[in-house]
Amino acid sequence: MNVPTIPIEERRTTFNEVEEGFTIEQAVAEANRCLQCKEPKCVKACPAGVDIPGFIKAFREGDVVKAVTIIRERNFFPSICGRICQHEKQCEGNCVLSKTKEGSVCVGGIERFIGDNAPFPKRTNLVGKKVAVIGSGPSGLAVAAYLSQIGMHVTVLEGTNAFGGVIKYGVPEFRLPKKIVARELAGLNSLGIDFEPNAKIDEECLESISKRFDAVFIGTGVGKPRILSVPGSSLKGVMSAMKFLININQSNIPMIEKNEKVLVVGAGYVGIDAARSAVRLGGEVTCITIDSEKKAFENVSLKDYEEAKEEGVKFIFDARVKEILGSEKVEGAIYSNHVEGKIECTKVICAIGQEHDEDTLKSPIRTGEKGCVAVNENYQTIIGNVFAAGDCVHGPKTVIHAIDAGRKASQAIIRYLDEKIANEEMGIHKIDEKTKMKQKIDLSNKDI
Repeated sequence: MNVPTIPIEERRTTFNEVEEGFTIEQAVAEANRCLQCKEPKCVKACPAGVDIPGFIKAFREGDVVKAVTIIRERNFFPSICGRICQHEKQCEGNCVLSKTKEGSVCVGGIERFIGDNAPFPKRTNLVGKKVAVIGSGPSGLAVAAYLSQIGMHVTVLEGTNAFGGVIKYGVPEFRLPKKIVARELAGLNSLGIDFEPNAKIDEECLESISKRFDAVFIGTGVGKPRILSVPGSSLKGVMSAMKFLININQSNIPMIEKNEKVLVVGAGYVGIDAARSAVRLGGEVTCITIDSEKKAFENVSLKDYEEAKEEGVKFIFDARVKEILGSEKVEGAIYSNHVEGKIECTKVICAIGQEHDEDTLKSPIRTGEKGCVAVNENYQTIIGNVFAAGDCVHGPKTVIHAIDAGRKASQAIIRYLDEKIANEEMGIHKIDEKTKMKQKIDLSNKDI
């Protein structure tokens, strides 16, 4: 059973959430379809390894609290991931019922229902340790949630005035309503987490913070859109997809006029979100991608493409933009897919990926490839009590990958602090990673 959606006419003209969600009867009926496989392929396909049969069993037995507890052991945000996770390509795509007439169990719909109707967890006894989380995206919020839940004092430092990162400003309202994110943030606040907006943190501040807190986690994402390097890319009317989505989500600045012709370059999730948003603003939208139609469907779920097409987005596959036309502002674009073509447009929205920004905060620890923050197997940077995970470490990935990385980093922080307490009680003082690295450098420079 698919999650019910609002009428297509309403989808084309409003930012109302497309999927209405299951009723209790629909959710239970769908949960009853689960076969409770002994070797569940759905669990192996989930990036976070959520015990899907376990939470479905608890739910259909009427224990919503147990069901949400099982989910949150691996994924703290079921209401969010139940809406935007790639279920079709992961858990649902690997369900043993996927080849049947009825299709896969709708794991995402059940997960969403549980998240929307379950209470938020309570905080346990305070343990006295202080942890700073820099960045309030999915990985940072996951770290904050898991550590505060066991009683640590967590402070989230966010460089902007809005918390939530990509889930707040990068995902359109019709896929993830802001009220859902706000509810999750309110739940985190109830765990005793301190949120500090507009925190300006640079290299010097990082060193100071690492001394003031027992541990520091960095989850600042990537932050910088890739630029389309073709003639005319600096014309007025060319913008990044993230800038376009942020303006809609935060400032309510549409940037698209009714009946305006819009070209979206790139057909990944961000490109599709931008194209569908432009349609809702009244634009006539064409989405162009260098991928074949088959490859494009592999990158983004078929459901998203089908919904985009239903809403009026046109696609050009196997094509590359060669030039953006115009004198001062955009008047069209030339593309090539075996033969050269021209498309009329007055706005070009670029969604060709993101790369690491150059903020000074990460300078001391950005020693990985392509500007990534380098960490060891315990998510530690070269500064012993500074940890990092998510997109700033491995580059752009999905929300569930960031949440899972944050969960694993929180476990590493707990182990680090437990070991530190034990060592201090025994009078043992360990050499941190930065000191070890300096020693290695010194030894390599000595004459033998």
